[in-house]
Amino acid sequence: MNRNPFQYLLLLEPLGLLYGSSGRLLSPDALTGRAAEQFPPDSPVMAGLMASILADEGRHGEVWDLHTAGPFWISSENQLMVPAPLLLIQEEAGATGRQSTHHLSWQPAGEGRPASGWIPNQSIALSHKATSGGWIPLDRWPHQPKARSSHIPIPIHDDPWRPVPHLHPRLKLDERVSAGDDALFLEYGIALQPGVRLAYLSSHFVSGGLVRFGGEGHLVQLECRPITSIAPRLLELLACQLAAPFALITPALWGGPKLSIREPLDTSVPRGNFPWRRNGVPPAILTERPRPWRHRLGLGRADSLHPEVAKAGRRRLSRGRWALPAGSCYHINDDKPIDPWSEWEESWFPKEGFSFKHFGMALSLPIAWS
Repeated sequence: MNRNPFQYLLLLEPLGLLYGSSGRLLSPDALTGRAAEQFPPDSPVMAGLMASILADEGRHGEVWDLHTAGPFWISSENQLMVPAPLLLIQEEAGATGRQSTHHLSWQPAGEGRPASGWIPNQSIALSHKATSGGWIPLDRWPHQPKARSSHIPIPIHDDPWRPVPHLHPRLKLDERVSAGDDALFLEYGIALQPGVRLAYLSSHFVSGGLVRFGGEGHLVQLECRPITSIAPRLLELLACQLAAPFALITPALWGGPKLSIREPLDTSVPRGNFPWRRNGVPPAILTERPRPWRHRLGLGRADSLHPEVAKAGRRRLSRGRWALPAGSCYHINDDKPIDPWSEWEESWFPKEGFSFKHFGMALSLPIAWS
């Protein structure tokens, strides 16, 4: 692929609560924590919804060219919010929340530095419990023209949703009564702030309307709009070459059929190679603990599946893997930029019937400081 596949934004406005996830069976742990919670849904959930809509519209053949990416969200001011890069040094900003004025940059060993590492751009002390995560407006993405000062603070927003716990009984299969012992479980509905919509990127246009999204029969209003109508700068950034450093705005899942690693592995050559290594030196990576990543695959009749999936059998779940979280940053160890995400080979991504590049894995934007 030699062009950016994403041309549309899929906007989801919930009509009430959305589905979070169910906790463990009733226990003290389940009542005090949300270890099993995961929200918003990953890109494969949106891909499954899009595939269903395309099939209903008689566009079956387009499913195998479908690309989706996310999740993101749209604020009540109609701004596209993307994950904050981990190299931003976050600080409290009083009533306005958090902001970032300083950042980390990769410094190799030498010139008085005994070891390489991610170093603050100014002489400031870093806390071992520094805040990370959050979301920033795409318009404030740190890739600004040189005429604009890099010292203007970047606002950082918290998640615009909150969990609403419910205690449910598991029901018998043939009666609407409790299944008996150990039948209670904790579920989390998710309430979004007024005016906030979830957003995903898509390569295909579909008609909007009421759809069920994320399980438990929750309804959302789906709207499909051109990216240029809300976030034209996103297309500009996706077309830029990635000079060091660059940041992921979606989770990154690398590796072969049975392993998860932290950088691309090109499986199109014998034994594979690492395309981002320069003179054998791996890229510098700024990341946090990996997160589980799994999706359903191969629902329906075997003759309705993609040939590669059907050949492997009627599988219900993909292999469980580990993904680098969105916001992780890479620095390639030379001055030569790499191609934009759209130019990356599908052989760099794991494949189960199709390349996971179709799910927008490791979608990356360049970072540059004026």
